[in-house]
Amino acid sequence: MASLLSASKSLSELIRTKPLSSSVGNINVIETGDNNVTICYLPYLHPFTGDGTPINNIGQYEGLAAIFLAMEHLNTGDGAIIPELDGIHQRCPLRFTTKAFDTNLQERVGVNHIIHLTDRSKTDQLLPCAILGSAASSISMPTSIISGLRGFPQISPISTSTTLDDKTQYKLFGRTIPNDDGTAIPLLKKLTSWGVHYLAVLHSDDAYGNAFAEGIRLGAQREAPNLLVQTVEISTGADDEAISKAVQQLKELQYTYFFGIIFPEEFVDRVMTEAYNQGIAGTGQHTWLFSDSVGSTVTGRGFPVGSPLEKAYRGTGVLSAVGGIPGIESFDKLTTFMQQIGENEEDLSLIGAHLPQDYSSEISVNHSIVTSQEAFLKAPGIVAPFLYDAVIALGLASCGLVETSGNNEYFTGEELFQAFINTTINGTSGLIVLDPNTGTRDPRSAFFSLINFIVDEDAGLDQDLVQFKGAETDLFKAGDWESLVPYTFNSGSSDIPSDLPVLETIPNYLSTGLIVVGSILCAIIVALALSFSFWANFYSNKKVVRSSQPIFLHIISAGTILMGLSIIPFTIDLGVTDQKGADTACMSFPWLLTIGFSLTFSALFTKTYRINQIMRSAARFQRLKLTPADVIKPMIALLTINVLVLTVWTVVDPRQRKTVVVSQDSFDRDLETYGTCNSEYDFIFLAILGTINIGSLLYAVFQAYKARDISTELQESSYIFMAMALILLVSLIGIPVMIIARENITAFYFVSVCLIFVVSASVLLLIFIPKILAIGGSSSGSDGRGVSRVGSMVWKKSAVQSELEKEILELKRLLLMREKTVCKDCAARDVGDSKNCNESSLEDFGAEIRQESDEGYNGFLKNPSEAKSDPNEE
Repeated sequence: MASLLSASKSLSELIRTKPLSSSVGNINVIETGDNNVTICYLPYLHPFTGDGTPINNIGQYEGLAAIFLAMEHLNTGDGAIIPELDGIHQRCPLRFTTKAFDTNLQERVGVNHIIHLTDRSKTDQLLPCAILGSAASSISMPTSIISGLRGFPQISPISTSTTLDDKTQYKLFGRTIPNDDGTAIPLLKKLTSWGVHYLAVLHSDDAYGNAFAEGIRLGAQREAPNLLVQTVEISTGADDEAISKAVQQLKELQYTYFFGIIFPEEFVDRVMTEAYNQGIAGTGQHTWLFSDSVGSTVTGRGFPVGSPLEKAYRGTGVLSAVGGIPGIESFDKLTTFMQQIGENEEDLSLIGAHLPQDYSSEISVNHSIVTSQEAFLKAPGIVAPFLYDAVIALGLASCGLVETSGNNEYFTGEELFQAFINTTINGTSGLIVLDPNTGTRDPRSAFFSLINFIVDEDAGLDQDLVQFKGAETDLFKAGDWESLVPYTFNSGSSDIPSDLPVLETIPNYLSTGLIVVGSILCAIIVALALSFSFWANFYSNKKVVRSSQPIFLHIISAGTILMGLSIIPFTIDLGVTDQKGADTACMSFPWLLTIGFSLTFSALFTKTYRINQIMRSAARFQRLKLTPADVIKPMIALLTINVLVLTVWTVVDPRQRKTVVVSQDSFDRDLETYGTCNSEYDFIFLAILGTINIGSLLYAVFQAYKARDISTELQESSYIFMAMALILLVSLIGIPVMIIARENITAFYFVSVCLIFVVSASVLLLIFIPKILAIGGSSSGSDGRGVSRVGSMVWKKSAVQSELEKEILELKRLLLMREKTVCKDCAARDVGDSKNCNESSLEDFGAEIRQESDEGYNGFLKNPSEAKSDPNEE
């Protein structure tokens, strides 16, 4: 295959054999006899070695090949990649050449090279037309200050520090890559698309690292205000202790996304090993991305399986501007030309001859360690396209200046720089558009790529070794990311990890044990109520049941069932249902509890009120007829008021299940919460319902207290009083405990459920058990005195009734005898109107009898134990 760099090779031979005649401005002239050759010299500053050993980075070597290719196209007028170059060698007398200089990644070395190259007093060396480089911003800064002061433009392919935009210091510095602020935009957009809100940046404590980190921080404020960026600096030469402290700072942030602006390879390895040891790399939850300063640090190496670095590097990635993408015609052509150069020994020899050597050392640098790699010149990396475009832009700018000057006058460095930044071409890295104020490429005209480091299954290594390869997963162009293939994270999955450690919030849902306890208590209440209701219906013909009116017993059972069932919605929280279901349960609880309470205690109130009315009428010897419809009216009124209040509450301000935060972490995430039911006017409605029902309870207690001495068979007043007094006592103790334990869901639930159970069970047991025992005792006979005994209980109902009936019979007998006596007296006095005489006399006598009866009855109530019964009375 013919050489692609033949013109460049010939020019190199000419420069080596012919002495430099003169320099005009920044242009070199060599006299050849017939025609003078005007040379634009573009020296290339880049780090090739460190401590005499080649840096394992193919990019800088491919960059030199790209420079030679661009110069070949300028020198021969080849427009195969850039059409504007067609025939340019005929229009422009300039010829272009280069040579590489090694900065050794040291500012001092780079500065020395610049001082030497720009020394106009040395007439035996080529003066630069412009300078290509350097790579690191930390070296580009001091070198471009010197080159700018001496009138030589300096164009970098990959120095990205925003500080270099300052034209007061870096007068003639330009670049074909966007600055760090421009690089921050695609980084921030990618992180935002992943839903990341927290990013930690670990950066080298130098001009490049500081400026890049600051660019990300400022870019986040403009482009992603919801993304919080924290920076941690570290010296490139840091020892293990300093690295440990820096990583510890990252760990203390508790972030899971990190962006590293660190180099070189050995230093990156030490940082990632420490990150793994401290648990912020290789965990499957942490994601590390790097700037293009990492380069090929991760790829092309074998890592022992299970080693810290193998785990830490898995799923990492590099975000960088790229020189182009496959499918773009100019980039594809550049790739083809580079591959052809790699297959031609003459071209490879030319490139090797222009690689830097340390002439101060007796040991020559063996660059073949890199150039002999199989991947060399197979595909353009990051550096090559930017360098190719930089040379082409400089060539077009310089030729344009020569053409406008009439080939007789050449240009200064300042003129070339102005022409360069105003040059726009459609290069291999896309459309080249430079900011005329800074000389920096507009990021909207560049491509950015996200390279994902994944296991190379075809590496052919031993089973105990793993090699990673770079897979391009996303491409940034025209201001937006385009996904090519899914990104594989450290976990081995494409599922995007959380940007913070996994948080286990303690929701304080009810435990299964508590739910079981509540369900059992609810079942006991319902079972008791249904059993007692069935018993009342079964024995409805018995005098004990009839005297209590079965309808009220059934109402009491129904009320306690509703109160027991209120435990069910009280048990429902967001741990067992969704928000809608929890909201429904919240409003169901006061409905069931209030209606059940209202039914139960209005029935008890009505029963005691009925007893007191009957006994008060009996005390006056008045006949009183009370139907169920008469005594149920207060119950209906109380129930109606409760329903009305509950309805208004449900419509106007329904209760909802809300989460109350107990504590949060430093990111305002909930560490512990508990659920509660409330609404905006919760307190008002609870106060109204409490006033109504507690008021009715107190009044019922008062009525029960008045009827406490009335016999059980004429309504179980004493037991009603005992039940309501017990409920009142339990409420006075339980309700304050509930309020105190409001934030302790377990205690609050348990106390509330127990309170409901005690209230319901005490009513049922104290109302029904005495009746059951009474019926059981009557079936076993009496004590022969008309007093039924069940266990230790003495039922006084027969004695009372017998005594009253005897008194009534005696009164009737006396009344009849008095009537006869009065009639005789009237006849003896010869009273004409015997009817009036009888009525007057009877009224006086009746008043006397009633007074005696009242005194006797009241005396009986005060000391009912003195009542005697007829031994023969049933």
